[in-house]
Amino acid sequence: MTETTPTRRQIALVYAFIGLAVGGAWMLGGDMPAWQHALRLLAAVLIIPPLIHLLRRRLNHTGHLPLRRLVMAKILLVAAALALDLLLTAWTSHADIFTAVAVAVSVAVGGPLVHNAAPGPAPGRE
Repeated sequence: MTETTPTRRQIALVYAFIGLAVGGAWMLGGDMPAWQHALRLLAAVLIIPPLIHLLRRRLNHTGHLPLRRLVMAKILLVAAALALDLLLTAWTSHADIFTAVAVAVSVAVGGPLVHNAAPGPAPGRE
């Protein structure tokens, strides 16, 4: 099976979609305590990508971020979202919306930058 390298535009579109999905998930959880929602979102962003990775591996796709860096980036993103949400709650009743937008923009802008900086797979390894 041959694999084509995605273009920068395709990568940017994928991360924009992921950003909207994660931001939307944050906004939809606005009716629960922020810490509880952060734990649920953290579980989702830490469980779903390894499942996708396994599927891609089964389909012989290569190239991925080192797992340790990816996990740390996700933990930091959720921690920053939680901190922002808690800070904004003191000033506005729409903290979840502002936090969701911040998360979506962070993923949409930061995702391609991290993706492009990631080294390729080591020879002979997935």
